[in-house]
Amino acid sequence: MTLPYLPDDCTYHILQHLQNDRSTLFNCLLTNRFWCKSTIPLLYANPFIIPTSEKNCSIILTLIYCFNKAEILQLKNQLGPNRINNINLDEEYKPLFEYSKYLEIYNHHTIDTIIIKCMLKYFSGPSVFSKDIYDIISIFHKSILRQSKNIKQLDISSYIFYKESYKNFDVQNFTSNLTKLNSLSFNIYKSGNGIEQEFLSNIVNNCLNLRKLIIKFPQRYEPFNHFVTFEKLCTIIQELNKLEIFKIANCYSLLNNVLWSLEFQKNSLVSIEFTNTNFSNVSLKNFNNLYNLKYLSFKYCKGILLNQCEILKFASFKLKELSIVSNVINSDWSVDVTSLMIKYLGESLQRLIIENPTVLLIENILMYCPNLILLKISIKFHIDLSFLSLFRNLKTRMLNVSIFSQNTKLGEDLANNIPINISKISIYYHDPNPNRFLLFKEFLENCHNKFEIINLNYIIDLKFLKVVLNYIEGSNNSLKILGVTKLDKNLNDEESKLLNRIKAKGIKIMEFNSIHDIYIYKDI
Repeated sequence: MTLPYLPDDCTYHILQHLQNDRSTLFNCLLTNRFWCKSTIPLLYANPFIIPTSEKNCSIILTLIYCFNKAEILQLKNQLGPNRINNINLDEEYKPLFEYSKYLEIYNHHTIDTIIIKCMLKYFSGPSVFSKDIYDIISIFHKSILRQSKNIKQLDISSYIFYKESYKNFDVQNFTSNLTKLNSLSFNIYKSGNGIEQEFLSNIVNNCLNLRKLIIKFPQRYEPFNHFVTFEKLCTIIQELNKLEIFKIANCYSLLNNVLWSLEFQKNSLVSIEFTNTNFSNVSLKNFNNLYNLKYLSFKYCKGILLNQCEILKFASFKLKELSIVSNVINSDWSVDVTSLMIKYLGESLQRLIIENPTVLLIENILMYCPNLILLKISIKFHIDLSFLSLFRNLKTRMLNVSIFSQNTKLGEDLANNIPINISKISIYYHDPNPNRFLLFKEFLENCHNKFEIINLNYIIDLKFLKVVLNYIEGSNNSLKILGVTKLDKNLNDEESKLLNRIKAKGIKIMEFNSIHDIYIYKDI
């Protein structure tokens, strides 16, 4: 009996559904020529996410085989007397596919890391890791960027354009291949140099469908070199079709121009993030017309005064999330400014991220944030903890607390003031054992029993498991998930028995990423 013929488009859709299952895709390569041809673009859309170093090295070696003659010669010259072991740099060899052209996600930091690790294995001689190492790495970048025609997410630093191997690199030809780009993160190395300005000019001509734009200026302020670069940036912002996410870092001047340009994107812009930005003499009036804005973040910013915030009472947007993170050691951001922003923007907020809360801040949250679902706070150094008593009136369902204090009594104080409507809590304690254990112990021995999820940045051990079991065996306990760190730890027999008793109560023990507030789905 002849097997029914599967149409090519069906095969293609099957492979599309497998694009996150790389091990299965590698097996599909061997089915037949069509499957191989259809699978390669999926595997090489983002080849640098492979977790094992062996496969990462194989990716790098494959890219070397895609070098042209000039790039192979550059690599040999950079290596000098060193040679690549077990690799035949045959200039006449042609790979089966132009692998680089399928690349959709390009992050130069990730690629740098993988190349360096690969060098440790394949490149011989200590001089490889001299001052010229980044000249070697830049050869890879130049080759990949020359061939890539399908990049959708580009994270790049103009630093690589200054290396010797980038002489005569055709920036215009490279940017002309970026017609599918929807996300750009550009780290500007020298804001007054023609390379950056040429790159930004070409982005305007070729990449008008950007949905996400991240611009990072040099941390060192260059007042006489910023203007032209800012002019190019503002032109990009104004010309884009539907910009949704905008982030800017190290912006010390001309911010009014940027905010004015963002108003051109008022129909689509939903998220703005400012990092290390100076708001001195900046009008926030242009914010008011961004009626689709949902996410607003200030990280290590300065210069906003109370009278500047008054205009926000007329804001047309309804925020879902507001994040304000300041440099507590040398803060140029007033707590009164945060309080006023909460007053004017709090009614629609579902998520709020703040540092070192005060009584005034918590009072404003209680008064002006009726729809808050998640409150995320950081408690740093020796701040006044009198605000904790106001936690009893919080209406949120989730609370995240990062603690940078050695005051272990915080665990008990926190537990005694959390209302039962908070069903999920995450506590990240930035202090080594034994303080971390003592704080978590005090918390679990004093908190209410209505939590459904508790996340603690603790590596499970015998004493911790005993405290957890005591908490779970309390009357009418509601706990369903306990998030901890590093579940790959080897447990002894006694720890394993306690863990099994906890799991027998219906509790899932899951690995939790405390920094990003997400679960790594690993259950034990």
